[in-house]
Amino acid sequence: MNSQRLPALYAGMLALLLSAAALANGPQQSGERRGPPQEAVEACADKQVEDTCEFSGRRGESVTGSCAASEQQSDAPLACKPDSAPEGGRQR
Repeated sequence: MNSQRLPALYAGMLALLLSAAALANGPQQSGERRGPPQEAVEACADKQVEDTCEFSGRRGESVTGSCAASEQQSDAPLACKPDSAPEGGRQR
């Protein structure tokens, strides 16, 4: 291989690695949020799993539900899971 092409090859490999790292962090960069909204966490601050809870949603509506633990993060605080949330999945 021509030694003059090596810097371009290394630059291309670096760009590819950086792109892969960015894709691994995709949800943060695509505008999706991770985890429940802060209002849902605050609604369960002094409660136990399955206690009823209520908070104001993004549009100002009253959201009722029950306190639940995160299935993805064992160290995450309880959060108010809306009664309208699908079982075992995300709302889309």
